[in-house]
Amino acid sequence: MKPVPAGFAFLCRAALAGWLCVLLTGCGDEEAASPDSVRYSAQIRRTSYGVPHVTADDEAGLGFGIGYAQAQDGICVLADQFLTVAGERSRHLEANALVEQGGRLDNRASDFFYTQLNHAAVLDEAWRAQPPELRSRFLGFAAGYNRYLEKTGRQALPRACRNAAWVRDINERDLMRLMRYYASLNGVVAFAPWLVAAQPPGAGVAPVRAPARRARVALAQAAAATGASTYRTGSNGVALGRDATRNGQGMLLGNPHFPWHGITRMMQLHLTLPGRIDVMGATLPGMPVIGIGFTREFAWTHTTASSSHETLFELDLDPDDPTRYRVDGVSRPMQRQVVTIDVRQSDGSIGQESHTFYLSEFGMVLALPESVPGHGWTRTKAYALRDANTENHRMVAQWHAMNRARSLAQLRESVERVLGNPWNNTIAVDSGGTALFMALTPVPNVSAAQLARCGRGSVAGRFVLRGTPACQWADQPGTPQRGIFAAAGLPVIQRMDYVQNSNDSAWLTQPAAPLTGYSPLVSQSDYPQGGRTRIGIQQLEARLAGTDGLPGRGMTLPQLEAIALSNRVYFAEQVMDDLLKLCRATPAASTRDGVPVRLGEACERLAAWDRTAGLGSNIGYLYFEKFFAAIGEEPSVWAVPFDARDPVGTPRGLRLNDAAAAGLLRRALADAVHAVNGSGVRPDITWGELQVVRRGTRKIPIHGGSDALGVYNMMESREQPDGTREVMHGTSYLQAVSFGPAGPHAEAFLAYSQSSDPDSPHAADQTERFSRKRWIALPFTEAEIRADPGFSERRIWQ
Repeated sequence: MKPVPAGFAFLCRAALAGWLCVLLTGCGDEEAASPDSVRYSAQIRRTSYGVPHVTADDEAGLGFGIGYAQAQDGICVLADQFLTVAGERSRHLEANALVEQGGRLDNRASDFFYTQLNHAAVLDEAWRAQPPELRSRFLGFAAGYNRYLEKTGRQALPRACRNAAWVRDINERDLMRLMRYYASLNGVVAFAPWLVAAQPPGAGVAPVRAPARRARVALAQAAAATGASTYRTGSNGVALGRDATRNGQGMLLGNPHFPWHGITRMMQLHLTLPGRIDVMGATLPGMPVIGIGFTREFAWTHTTASSSHETLFELDLDPDDPTRYRVDGVSRPMQRQVVTIDVRQSDGSIGQESHTFYLSEFGMVLALPESVPGHGWTRTKAYALRDANTENHRMVAQWHAMNRARSLAQLRESVERVLGNPWNNTIAVDSGGTALFMALTPVPNVSAAQLARCGRGSVAGRFVLRGTPACQWADQPGTPQRGIFAAAGLPVIQRMDYVQNSNDSAWLTQPAAPLTGYSPLVSQSDYPQGGRTRIGIQQLEARLAGTDGLPGRGMTLPQLEAIALSNRVYFAEQVMDDLLKLCRATPAASTRDGVPVRLGEACERLAAWDRTAGLGSNIGYLYFEKFFAAIGEEPSVWAVPFDARDPVGTPRGLRLNDAAAAGLLRRALADAVHAVNGSGVRPDITWGELQVVRRGTRKIPIHGGSDALGVYNMMESREQPDGTREVMHGTSYLQAVSFGPAGPHAEAFLAYSQSSDPDSPHAADQTERFSRKRWIALPFTEAEIRADPGFSERRIWQ
């Protein structure tokens, strides 16, 4: 197909529904249509690595192009998630088969949960809450997705869903279900196994399969018992103002951490409504807006906020009936909500099964596991969960407003007004060099004083409140929904040097101007910071002070990119010298189980290790990973304990001169060496041989390392039968943006590549570049797009 001649380009964009473009140039590859019959029209241009640039004349057309392009790149992933959020997995698939969606559930339990979450009334409410222009875009998206499915046919879809009966047309209700999933991803969705498992004492076992497995710190004990998701969203974000850059203009680094598989696998996208919107970046599948990106005037990214968006309530039960609870001495019945799903039977017929959820005025009752003693559903106590984001229907409207903003001031105003970003901090910078941080999300309005009166501790990282009216979230005038803090009560800071966040609280966003005085649900202070926060701040401060060994002061784009992918293991830098002293003084030690282990060879390899998670790093990384996992949460081992007056520099060093601490350290080292040596890993193996991602028969080496070790380029991988580790979660869309006289210059990776279809030419191309740290310049202007060697274009309509 030949490009549209330049003389006709404007006509093709402006002509009603694109029909004149067809008559003049034949640039479309769909059947001809009369202007009266066309409802949706869009132009999809692609550049190298399959990046789509979608242009339309109206919101409906833009949605149409987005839906079509996203179906091209990931229809199987999208179709599977539409099946999930509609509660229809058991109708088409084995009901007892496990599905991983915010936790390990079987299809039956998943269907019960999502049927309840997305019941008809709340979908109607969500749809009515969308601004008219967004309704048009959603309707266009559904039409574009369906158009792709119609044109392609189920028999020609990627292997993962080819000829699958569950791949179907979608409508706006499917999209509302998916948006509610995204909004609640780190809230009720993470609690899904516990919510489905909730049954009154003596009622029997709930239909949920949730085998235990290791959980991350945020959901520690409880997640391990229920099988809740081990991977939560996270990110690094840096905005550099004019005082921090070499050219005196703004610069931004965005580094979200998401799963490498499934529905949260981001997609790149460039959207243009001429004269109204011109924004490029990445988004989640099914989202008809840019979530992280840049315009000509500013760039932004997000980091998962540490703020609370849900609380648990402790209910005092009526001793005569565990399905009634007492409020100020008055017994009230729990509301029973029965949901019914279709289940495919062994003979292929469809039967129906029902499940009862229990609700209170404080939220849905859940069954916390036995590993959280005293927090189960007993004859006297039960616990209910309230999530602010189940009442937040403004998420897409928030990003839509951000995409349309013409300045950093407008961006800020939209975030303060809509308050719809469900669980993300926003970090932004404009071309003039003003850096902005906003921790503006729907946070339960519970003041520090109220928490002191009502608090019942915490469980699974969530605050527990007493179930009384005095402990309910307070309403505040001027908020877009009940029970949340107004934007004026949430952290915002604007600077000319820098702001940063790596999933700790807002406290040290800019260490020179700490943010304090907020409700603990909003932001906490005076607590040990994560390794990514500490290494991020230290790298920035060293560059700006000119003490990092590089010439001059102030950041350049290559230097910012180098920080993102340095792969330094922060906690190794804090303790390795002491660990080597201990190692050299201890030829042999015993594990906790009394197994004797010789340490000499491991000590030599630790000494030779470069203290990074780079492709060429040796087995020392593995020894240190196992060692630190055993001691990282033990405050007694630190030579210099945490000091709130030096939160970036402490804790550090190992306490070798204390017999008890030294004994613990020796056992941890022996355990680590014993585990690694017994795993069958070659002593001379490199990290790049071990940590990989598979694309067909290829194993692409992936650098980066564990969040627990303080690796800025965070990667979590899972051991495979062949001994390698498959990357499951970590750096996803990595974006570095600078501004100059010609406008924005953006370089990026979509670390797992644009297409989820393993047979696509764009299933591994960016992954190969990421592996080699070869950043990709993004074509943004019209001239850059047309000059791109991978340029193609297509006009679609219906």
